[in-house]
Amino acid sequence: MIPYFNIIQSLCRACFSSDTDVKAHQIERLITAYRKDGCIEEAKQLEKLLHTTKNKEIINSSIITSSSHLHGELLTPKTIIPVDKETSAPLVEIIFVDEMPLKEPIFDTPIKDAINSVILDWSNYEKLIRLEAVPSRSCLIYGLPGTGKTHLAKWMAKKLGLPIVKAKLDGIVSSFLGTSSRNIGSLFTFANRYKCILLLDEFDAIAKLRNDPQEVGEVKRIVNTLLQCLDFRDEIGFTIGITNHEQLLDPAIWRRFDVQIEIPKPSISVIPILLQNFISPLNYNDAEIAFLSWCMQDSSGADIKNLSNWLKRMSIIDEYKEESLYQLLQRYILLNTGRISDKVKTAISQTPDNIYTNLKTAIPDLKQKDIAEIFKMTPSSFCKMIQKNNKTE
Repeated sequence: MIPYFNIIQSLCRACFSSDTDVKAHQIERLITAYRKDGCIEEAKQLEKLLHTTKNKEIINSSIITSSSHLHGELLTPKTIIPVDKETSAPLVEIIFVDEMPLKEPIFDTPIKDAINSVILDWSNYEKLIRLEAVPSRSCLIYGLPGTGKTHLAKWMAKKLGLPIVKAKLDGIVSSFLGTSSRNIGSLFTFANRYKCILLLDEFDAIAKLRNDPQEVGEVKRIVNTLLQCLDFRDEIGFTIGITNHEQLLDPAIWRRFDVQIEIPKPSISVIPILLQNFISPLNYNDAEIAFLSWCMQDSSGADIKNLSNWLKRMSIIDEYKEESLYQLLQRYILLNTGRISDKVKTAISQTPDNIYTNLKTAIPDLKQKDIAEIFKMTPSSFCKMIQKNNKTE
């Protein structure tokens, strides 16, 4: 009998069908059979042909909308997402525009300008095309954990009016040899088919340095596949990569991103704004916000949000309602030692008059009566305490 005649017969039947997935499945069967027989070169040729044909069909069947100028079909809640063939774990999560954050992330002006420049690229798409230029099609966002990188990516997608196809790394990375690379290919094939932003969060998990002696050959195969997919997607859609560990990224990965934005920890001017946003609907006066901002110096946006939520919880618990803001911060530090800098922890453990000295140095505009409120003391009592301690010293 002719080898693999049953596969060839099924493939011939599929050619008369309009179902592209059936055709692709039969070709994949033939590739697997060739690989088992050791015909590696023939299998590679078929894989290349299949990949090229699939991508051409995606582009030819795409539509362009005036809102985003991106190629692709529309994503809907009924869209079938790709899964890992061994485990059936989903490879993507779809986030629609109405599920994205309503509030713009709060950053310093230079970061805002960098973000706006990417968005403005797309709003001037037609002008750029007339100049034979294209807008930025990829953006790498990196920085310390908790600085708002994922929030930023979702906000950018919302501004562009595009759904997000977010890679699920727990489904993509597999212990089976070769499966991770195949899953990455499936991820990109899916994203390339639809009008969307592809979001690669925790990007370093699949884009590690290929010369790391601690990693095995599988990592090199994964990164090589990723590079090929990024190159092809650059002509089709918009991609955002996010990482907390940019030093782990392969140098070739960096070159694939048109825009590279580092998100720092909130500056001393941004921290009060974050606190005011997160702590609402509670009302704190300017002195209290200044004190909390001083306590949260060198903290991330996520840490500031955590403190704000904790203060909200304390505000409804009767046992803590009468505590001063200073006492609440002492309690918070005991429960969250890793969220507060050592400098602040040391200062908060000191006596009120020492804290007063530190606060006056850091925030010259604070008056003694303002600081007295933080300790829930009257201005006269606080003044007497300061004078008494000064005499003792």
